[in-house]
Order: sequence, then C-alpha cells, then structure tokens
Amino acid sequence: MASYSGEQQVKTVINTDDIKDIVAILNNKFNENYSLVSFDEQNQFEFLELLNKIFTHLDSRWTIDIKVDNQETIIYKITEYLRILNYPGQFDDKWSQSVLVADKKVIYPIFHYLLTRYPELEKRAYLAKYLVPVFVADEFQMDNDIKTCADQIKDLQAQFQVHHQSLEQVQSQSMNPEELKKDITQFEQEREQLLNKISNFKSKVSSKPNFNELLEVTNMLRREQEEEARLQDKLRQQRMQLDQTDQMLLQAQQRLIDAQKSLAPDNSPEQMLMALRNEVKRNREISKDRLGFDLKERRKKLEQIERLLAEPPITLNELNNLENTLMALRRAVNQMEDKLKREAKPEDDKLTIYKQQAQLVAKKKERAVEDIKKVEEEQQLIEKEVFKKEEQIAKERGPNYKSKGEFKEYANQLKDKKFQYQKLKDELKTLQAERATLERTEQILRKQKNELLKQQQELEKTHGIVGYSKKKEGLEKLSEENQQMNLKKGQTLEEISKIVNEIQAQIQLKRPLIQEQLAEIKTIRQQYSDLEQVHKQKKQEFDRIMLGVESDQSTLVNEVKKYRDEVYGLDRKIKLNKYNSEILEIKIQRLNDEAEYGKGGKQLSSQFKSNAEMLQQRILKLEENIKNLKQQREVVKENYEPSLRQMNYFSDLKKILNVKLQQLSNDQGQKQQMKAGANRLVIG
Repeated sequence: MASYSGEQQVKTVINTDDIKDIVAILNNKFNENYSLVSFDEQNQFEFLELLNKIFTHLDSRWTIDIKVDNQETIIYKITEYLRILNYPGQFDDKWSQSVLVADKKVIYPIFHYLLTRYPELEKRAYLAKYLVPVFVADEFQMDNDIKTCADQIKDLQAQFQVHHQSLEQVQSQSMNPEELKKDITQFEQEREQLLNKISNFKSKVSSKPNFNELLEVTNMLRREQEEEARLQDKLRQQRMQLDQTDQMLLQAQQRLIDAQKSLAPDNSPEQMLMALRNEVKRNREISKDRLGFDLKERRKKLEQIERLLAEPPITLNELNNLENTLMALRRAVNQMEDKLKREAKPEDDKLTIYKQQAQLVAKKKERAVEDIKKVEEEQQLIEKEVFKKEEQIAKERGPNYKSKGEFKEYANQLKDKKFQYQKLKDELKTLQAERATLERTEQILRKQKNELLKQQQELEKTHGIVGYSKKKEGLEKLSEENQQMNLKKGQTLEEISKIVNEIQAQIQLKRPLIQEQLAEIKTIRQQYSDLEQVHKQKKQEFDRIMLGVESDQSTLVNEVKKYRDEVYGLDRKIKLNKYNSEILEIKIQRLNDEAEYGKGGKQLSSQFKSNAEMLQQRILKLEENIKNLKQQREVVKENYEPSLRQMNYFSDLKKILNVKLQQLSNDQGQKQQMKAGANRLVIG
C-alpha cells in the first residue's frame, strides 16, 4: 500500500499507478512522449531538466540553466521554490543531495505532488509573486526608510489579498456570457423541435381512431414491465436470503449434532473439552476467513478514497461545464431516439421487448448516476470540512510545537504503548478462549438447571403447590432490591452534596489564580510569536549559509579523499617495485655465483661444486627412491593374498585354542567337585 506524510496527505512512496498518473499528465499537459519504461530510464540531468520545465510552466519568471549554473545555486533555488509551493519535504542536507542527484525515492514524490496539484500550485505560484515576505537583514531593519517601505509592502500585500478574494468570489458566482448565449440558442432550438414534434404528433393522432385506448394500454404495459423488473430484483434478493438461511441452518444442525455428541452419557470430561476446543478452532478459522474478506474489501475502498483525495478538487466552473455537456448529450440522445421512432415502422418493429428492457436499464442507470452525484456532493462537503479543520489546526499549531527531544519521548511512549497493546492483545486472546469454554459450560449448566426446574415443577404438581418456588424467589428478590435502593439513595444524596460544596470552594479559590495565569499566557504568547518570527528569519539565514559551507566542505572532502587514494596507490607501487628489485638482485647474484662456479673460481660447498650439481644429485636420489618404492609395491602386491589367507588361518586357530582352553577349565572343575563328594561323612 502507498504511504502518506504530512497534513496534506503527500505520498512518500510511489507505486506503479502513481507513475502512470505522472506519465499521463506529462504527455497531455507538457506534450511529452513518455512511456513507463522510458520515463524510468531517465538519468539525473534529464530529471532535473524535466523539473525545471515544470517550474517554468508554473512561473514564467523561473530562470535556471541546469547546464550552466553550479550545483549550489540549483539546489538552493529548487528548495526555496518547493518551500513556496508548500511541499512538505525534509529540506536537510541529505534530502537536498538526493534531489540534486535525482534519487527516484525523492524526485518521484516531488513530480507526483507538482503534477497532481497543478492548478492549485499554479495559483499559489501566481500569488507568491506578490505575497512572499521580503527578507530584510538585521543591520537594515533600524533604518526608517527601509522600515516604511517594508510596512508599505505589507499593506499592499493585504490589499492584494482582499482584492484577489473578492475577484474569486465574483468569478465563482458569475457565469460566462458566451456560455449563456450558447445555452439560450440551444434552448430556442429545442423549443422549435418540441413544437414541431407536437404538431407532427397531433396530425398523426387526429387521423387514428381509438388513440386514447392505445395510450392507456401502452401505459399499463410500461407499468407492468417496471413491476416485473422490480419483482425480479426482489426474487433475486429473496434467493440470496434463502441461500444464507440454508447455510445458517446447516451450521446450526452441525452445532446441534456436536452438542448432542458432547452431552452423551458415555463421553468423559476430556472428550467434552476436546470437542469444545475443536469447535472453537473451527469458529476461529471461519471468523478469520470472513474478516480477511471484509478487510480486503475495505482496503480496496480505502485505496479508492485515497485516489479520489489525491486528485485535485473540482471547481464550480468545471462542474458547470460538465453539467452543460451532460445536458447537451442527453438532448442529442433524445433527438436521435425521436428520429429513430419517426423512421421506424411499428408493424415491422420486432425489437419492442428489447427496447423496453433497454429503457428500464437506462432508468436504472440514471438512478445510479443520481446516487453517485449525491455521494460526490457529500464527499465534496466532507473534503471542505476537512480542509477547514486542517487550516484551523495549522493556525493553532504555533504554541503547541514539539521539539525533537519531546518528539523522541513521544515516540518512546508510543513504543511502550505498542508493547503493552500486544501484551494485552495476547491476554485478550487467552481470555476469549477461556470465555468460549465458560460459555459452553454455562450452556450445559443452564440445560441442567432447566431439567431440574422441570423436575421441581412436576414435584409441585404432585404435592399440589404449583408456583410456590417462583413466588418465594420473587419475594426474596423484592426485599433485597428494596434494601439496596434505600442504601443507594442515602449514599448518593450525601455524596452529591459533598461534591457540590467541594466544587464551589475550589472554584472560589482558583478563580483569581486563573485570571492571573490567563494574563501571563497572553503576554507570553505575544513574546513567543515575536521570538518565533525572529527565529524563522535567523534559521533561514543559517540554513542558507550552512548549505554553502557544507557544499564547499563536501567538495574539499572529495578532493582530499581523491589525493589520499592517489598517495596510497603510489606507496603501494613503490613497495612492490622495491620488493621486485630485491628479488631480481638475489636472482642476479645467484646467476653470477653460478657462472663463477662453472669457471672454477668458487665452490658451493665441500660436497658440491655448483647449484646445478647439487640439484642433479638430488634428482638422482629421488629417482632411486622411486625405483625402490615401485619394487616394494610389487612385493606387497605378490604377498598380499597369501598373507591375508595366513592371517585368517591364525585367527581361526586362535578361536579353536580358546574353545579347547575353556573346555579344559570346565573338566577340571567337575573333577574337583567329584573328589569333594567322596570325602563326605554321613551320620544316620
């Protein structure tokens, strides 16, 4: 979904539909030939040129050359003009840099704001020529001539505002004389056409007998057709209601079956609880599906309303023009229908039924158009009220301005409240689950209570005291209610009298303090407004100076970074060259030593004369080792299978010897037991 910011509902995230609107307005109003792809492929310079073109259309005095002017003047003029057009941007350094490089996240919302509000901004740009306050530096404000000139400018601006408002009122109330002349001529033509139709109709009717009866029959036919259409609509609605009731009946039957199963005498409490949980789970799934569907529908409606709100408001002149064109089209349609009726032959016309149905559909369409008009009028009234409320909030916002620290505290409070909300929401879910189980148990207990009441009534009938329990309960309830009412009356009268006395005493005490505080607040508000005006002027000057300083600083930082990278690259090259030179020197030294070894002037060691001889000796040793290893590999291959069989034989022999040893130990134990039995003495 697109996000909004500010009191004017300006989009900060642009979707594909918004880009389509931007491209359509550019192609229609500015004679461009963009598509979505070509517009998205524009570079930084082309986006700035397009922004410059829009500004020149809004104000003919706008003069910026993107190719010639430097970046500081370009960004300063663009930000100042956007401030004049009341664009709710951040206007900090990061935002200004994003505008300068034509970042799509920043430049697209600016295009959307300027193009969708083009008539309103065109009027604002015209008024800005005369109503923008003139900046006077502090050192010149004490000069009397400059002060009188500034006062005269303010008076002239106030007069201009009054005259401009009166001109707008006159333009909105009065109509264009050319349009009035066109309407008069059109009405006269229609009057002549109606007179001709009436005369032609009278001449045709006068020659036909039984015309009144035919007219009555056609009127009755039209009424019957309208009644048939109404009955069809009613039948469709009743069928929908029947489907809904069938669904409700099926659900109720399913619940009844589930309840009968859960109340069966064979069921245990655990089974009843499981059945209740399954029912709760099923109901949750159903509610989620319904809520999801309702949520989607409402989101669609919200997006439609947001699109309507994003469009510029329709003026009274445009509305009158649209109504006039609609009336003209309706008249043309009526003329064409009358022409077709005159040219058509009633005996050959086989499409009367379809024509009548088309007339019914047209009537329904007219009703729908009237309903849409009513809704649009209500929407315009609501938009006007919202605009008035926004102006009131903007006027009253001054003393209630929040600083950054207070806003951070407010954001932290919102986070804490969001955490508490999630926690309470989870608790609510658990409580709702418990509530469902409790409601189910309550239903079971009520059912049992009703059964007990039936048994009690049967007992009362058998003993001849019908209604005894009800009367007894009623008398007990009446006595308890009388006691509670008497207690409440006494308590409430005493509390009311105490509260009234306390309020009166507090009002008398705090009245002088409130008057003093109101007087102080008036003076403080006046001081605050003066200080706020001074602060705005100082802040504008500070922002202007800081913008230049920071742009210079950014250029210097970029140059320093560039030179530092160059220094690092040169140092790296120097080190590499040094290492390469050392390696080459070592290699050259080795080559020189090897040449002297070959000549016989030097010797590498006592064993080897040169490096070549040493390496040749090592190669020979390695070749001998390879030969020995190959011979060992051949021996291992030849002796592998006999050695493996021999190892298996030894393992089998070990197992046989272990078995024989175990058997020998068992035989020795049995012999010792026999000897011990022979030495026993038996006494009779």
